[in-house]
Amino acid sequence: MNTITVSDLSSLLDAEYEGNGSFIIKGMNSLSEANDNEITFIISEKYKDLLLESKASVVLAPKKFKGNLPEGKIYIYCDNPNITFGRIVSMFASLHSSYKTGIHPTAIIASGVNVPASCHIGANVVIESEVVLGENTIILTGTFIGEASRIGNNCIIYPHCVIREKTQIGNDVIIHSGVIIGSDGFGYETTPSGIIKIPQVGTVRIDDDVEIGANSAIDRARFGMTWIKKGVKIDNLVHVAHNVEVGEDSMLIAQSGIAGSSKIGNKVIVAGQAGVSHGVKVGDGAMISGQAGVTRDVPPNARWAGTPATSSKEYMKLLLSPEEVKRQKERINEIEKNLKLLEEELSKLKNHIG
Repeated sequence: MNTITVSDLSSLLDAEYEGNGSFIIKGMNSLSEANDNEITFIISEKYKDLLLESKASVVLAPKKFKGNLPEGKIYIYCDNPNITFGRIVSMFASLHSSYKTGIHPTAIIASGVNVPASCHIGANVVIESEVVLGENTIILTGTFIGEASRIGNNCIIYPHCVIREKTQIGNDVIIHSGVIIGSDGFGYETTPSGIIKIPQVGTVRIDDDVEIGANSAIDRARFGMTWIKKGVKIDNLVHVAHNVEVGEDSMLIAQSGIAGSSKIGNKVIVAGQAGVSHGVKVGDGAMISGQAGVTRDVPPNARWAGTPATSSKEYMKLLLSPEEVKRQKERINEIEKNLKLLEEELSKLKNHIG
């Protein structure tokens, strides 16, 4: 989509507009960067000053702002401008439309692999035997797809990714550069004669609508599968170990790590640099704060922090303990000072009586 009128866009969004419905929108941008033929958005009243200065002619705004915004602009009202603006961006800038369908001549594709005509296979991509590809999938430069893997429809795999053998990837999955899926789990046994490698013969399953950030690694299971469920969002530099399950719509933030056989519930947030120990269960809706070290099971909807991690309330008590000790010490010093003064006055009184 290159251009659209305000009225047509409002219809697509099922939203109400205020102003010139025939105005043609030619792009989208931020409040500060938008020009007079672009649409922007506002989510908070604290940005009203920026709105006054913005050159944007069309503004996406919360319904609650109706009648309380500067004149001279066209407004489209919706429940959540942040999410709705994302939809508009997708309309204007479809990633799939920027790549021509077809197979680059330097790609190496095993015989018998069917590449749908709607796919884009970039330079130096390697696809091994028995791989199954869905429609409208994009695989970019230097990516490796291992034997008997399956990749669904409308996926985007950015340059230099490794998808090891027998990996299962659903529809609408985005995999950023440098991701490795299906590497061996860290399975070893120490013996008097040395360290013995334990074979990792399981697989990895990635469900629909998952996004995996750059340079993240998801290990294959020892047996069975490592499972990333529908809607999960994984940031850059995240490690998910063998046999882990990550529940639907959960988020793993940068540099977090999930140790083997842990079970992460639905709609869980594991913040940056947090770690979850082997075999731990994290309940639905829980939030793990940044740099926390989780060594035991976390109840549903809990808020945990610290190392070893505990409830945020208990962690705050621990954080405040040094200040409380300091206050108590000052109080004791004051009591001792007053006691000394009292002793001096008592001594004077004894001398006076005597």
